[in-house]
Amino acid sequence: MSTKLKEKLYQYIDVAIALIIFITLIIVEGNFTVVIIMLLELIVIIEVVQMIFQFFKKHRIKIRYMVDAAIIYAIRELMICMTHDHIDVTKTTIVISTLFALFFMRYLSIKITYNSSSVTE
Repeated sequence: MSTKLKEKLYQYIDVAIALIIFITLIIVEGNFTVVIIMLLELIVIIEVVQMIFQFFKKHRIKIRYMVDAAIIYAIRELMICMTHDHIDVTKTTIVISTLFALFFMRYLSIKITYNSSSVTE
C-alpha cells in the first residue's frame, strides 16, 4: 500500500467508522437515539478512565476531565429526557440549567488556566 493511500485512509478514518456504524444501524434496524445515548455513555466512561490514569500518573486531577465528563453525561441525560413519550418539563429544565452551569465552569477553568500560565511567564 502506498504512503499516499495510507495518509488518505488515516485522514478519513473517522468518516469510514461513522459510515460503518450508520450502515450497521440500517441493516439491523437499530434505534439511532439509543445508539447515540450508548455512545455518549462510552465517552463518559473514557473520560473517567482518563481522569483515573491522570491521577495515578501525576497524583492530581485536572478539573477539565471532571467537567467534561459531567457535560457529556448531562447531554446524555437531556437526550434521554427529550426522547421519552412524556417529556418532563421540570427535569428537562434542571438538566439544561446544569448544562449551562457546567459550560460556565468549563469556561472559567480555561480562562483561569490561561491567565495563571501567562502570569507565571
